[in-house]
Amino acid sequence: MSRSGSPLAALALAALVVAAAVGACQPGRRREGTADAPGSAATTAATAPHASASGAGPGEAASAATVAAAFPAQHGTDPAAGDPPGPAPPSRCPPEMALVGGTTCVDRWEASLVDEAGEPWSPYHAVGARKVRAVSRPGVVPQAHIGAADAGRACVRAGKRLCTTAEWILACQGAEKPPRAYPYGPKKVAGTCNVERAEHPVTRVFGKHLTDSVALNSPRLNQLPDSVARTGEFSSCATPEGVMDLHGNLLEWTQSTYVRPLGMGGHYVDGVRNGVGCSNVTSAHDPKYHDFSTGFRCCQAPDPEAAPAPGPAPAGAAGADAGRDPPGMRSFVDPTGKLPSVQPPPFESASARCPVDMVHVEALRCAEPVQRCKRWLPRLSVGQKISCAEFEEPTTCTGARRQLSYCIDRFEFQPDGYQLPLTHVNWSEAQNLCRAMDKRLCFEDEWELACEGPDALPYPYGYVRDGARCNHDFPEEQLVTSDHDFIDRRVARDALPGCRSPFGVFNLVGNVDEWTTRYQRSPPRRAILRGGWWLIGRNRCRAATDNHSELYAGVQTGFRCCRAPR
Repeated sequence: MSRSGSPLAALALAALVVAAAVGACQPGRRREGTADAPGSAATTAATAPHASASGAGPGEAASAATVAAAFPAQHGTDPAAGDPPGPAPPSRCPPEMALVGGTTCVDRWEASLVDEAGEPWSPYHAVGARKVRAVSRPGVVPQAHIGAADAGRACVRAGKRLCTTAEWILACQGAEKPPRAYPYGPKKVAGTCNVERAEHPVTRVFGKHLTDSVALNSPRLNQLPDSVARTGEFSSCATPEGVMDLHGNLLEWTQSTYVRPLGMGGHYVDGVRNGVGCSNVTSAHDPKYHDFSTGFRCCQAPDPEAAPAPGPAPAGAAGADAGRDPPGMRSFVDPTGKLPSVQPPPFESASARCPVDMVHVEALRCAEPVQRCKRWLPRLSVGQKISCAEFEEPTTCTGARRQLSYCIDRFEFQPDGYQLPLTHVNWSEAQNLCRAMDKRLCFEDEWELACEGPDALPYPYGYVRDGARCNHDFPEEQLVTSDHDFIDRRVARDALPGCRSPFGVFNLVGNVDEWTTRYQRSPPRRAILRGGWWLIGRNRCRAATDNHSELYAGVQTGFRCCRAPR
């Protein structure tokens, strides 16, 4: 049964909360009809794994027709509106998906599955080793009994991917402030979503409460009346964009940058124990875990070719970038704004070496690695060598190796309420913020080892430079709009899953420059910047900038923290 690892869950939500709007609260109504009762035609057929629980019938054509009927306006006409006014604008998402926040296409309905032949897979059985594909359809029983790993593979076979936790929260809470507490609005409306059933299905089927995997995966559980609902059956449990059942029905797996995948939204037995509405998080399970309550939906990037024609070029820091950080706070555009308030993060358990937002690094660091460049990246504006595009493999260590053991932040520092990592902080301010969290700025050698790993990789991901992977290598003409206005090229701290070091630390090169501390230096020369930012430069693990004092702060200066393990 789904449980919550509460410290991790609380921190995950605090780290991933996306700015959102309070949508108009739609009047809730109870679901129409009931789930198939045991012994009905649908239930009897579903005892065989390939029997369909879909109202749309087998095959992709039925799915497309059902989606078109559910959302006719997306297909150019409204049957009740007479002649259409003209061609519909191109959609950036497939018809079974909704565009959320202008950045992500999200499945409107919880996923169901089809096999390699396109035949529906029973939602009451685990998939095992079968190669199934995710589909999003209204009016069907969604797939339960699936782990996060299998859900991710099913999304990939559909040409999509499992939603990240941040994307799921954005879909549920909305893209404006204040965030919605529930997908349909700011306050709970009883009966709107399929949550809080009176009796646990295991007790109803077996006569007592069992917690073993066999009982929790019995195909009989979700075939009981008043159990899992068909997709869209709770018609008011919807976001303004038309994404259904984000709260309740089935727990939805998401891609998490934490230790385990996060299950979001609760399920039909319990939608309150692990949080309220969009803040309901289950963090206790590994990627293979599944039971009657676990489901998913998929996401993908919107089609850029279907987007409206772009407007004028960004007006610079004071224009297009002004709304990307909280007003009045320290930000890309406000170097004197108020610094955020912070507090120490929790530990996941009494035996945890590091807080939940940190990674434990323990390895030998090479003092003097030899890294030979095979191919240079030209600096097109002046035609000079500036950075190595590819290094020889492997790195050779010619110096001593020293054992290090410490905790380091998994991400660049991005405070609660911010959509992007904090910048315009100097070394002293960064150190004070770290200390307020019972941490400190990283020493150079700690930062290097977390970036390069025990094999002393030139880049956190290997030997071949890839600016798109870690948000760097923007050419000079894309850095500024005038002689003084930089363009904000930051991305959210969890936006680049491929920019990951061997220890699971993200964005150590590119995005924002990170303050570190150099040993045996006196004030004001202790400050060293590592990792580079979004321009073409020293975006690798061993490069550093040491020509700024501890009082320097720029549009690119951020940080992450370290501390000793317990």
